Amino acid sequence: MLRDVSKWERVGYGRKSTLEKEELISPEKIHYLIKYPRQFKEGVSWEDITELIAAEIGAIFGLEMMSVEIVTRNGRRGCLLRNFVKEYDAKMTEEGGVLLSALVDDYKELQESSLKDMELIDAGFKIMKKFVYWETIKSEFIDMQLFDILIGNQDRHPFNWQLLFLETGAKFSPIYDNGASLGFRFEDEKLIQMVSNPQEMNKYTEKFHEQFLLSTRA
Repeated sequence: MLRDVSKWERVGYGRKSTLEKEELISPEKIHYLIKYPRQFKEGVSWEDITELIAAEIGAIFGLEMMSVEIVTRNGRRGCLLRNFVKEYDAKMTEEGGVLLSALVDDYKELQESSLKDMELIDAGFKIMKKFVYWETIKSEFIDMQLFDILIGNQDRHPFNWQLLFLETGAKFSPIYDNGASLGFRFEDEKLIQMVSNPQEMNKYTEKFHEQFLLSTRA
């Protein structure tokens, strides 16, 4: 039986996001976010379930993942995420998109370019190497990209990772926002079809390549 967090105090609605969010405080005064899966006219969405599964997979590989639990709130199922900013007592946070925007000329030019596939990835990493915190985050950042390939993440972009600024210095955030992965919109029949067709699987898992930079063009 899923834990019911209906009585937890709501203190906000979270930042702008594709998924509906609420900011909650538990009776133990621990800060959390709860995200609800989207409802579609056709098909299904398992974004809360895949968020949990992705977190478990990442932990198996030794990656630092956001803590995830499936719960219910007022009759709705969602994924409960422990607020790592509060957990680390970060003095300040910045999303990657905000930080990279400081590289105004290069970053804007890349966003507006027509590059695709490996040319886009190569140009993206050349930009990252100019980033002042690159040496600090390089290992975790590349691990995140490899993890996204593994789970077929469709939604990794510069606003889906952060730097936490602690008293001891800058730290790469735990990996979060992994719900749009692992065939999150596929019924069982479609999943079987996908795993039986290597070309379809490759097409799906490689889709994330351009998400890192292109999603900010919208």
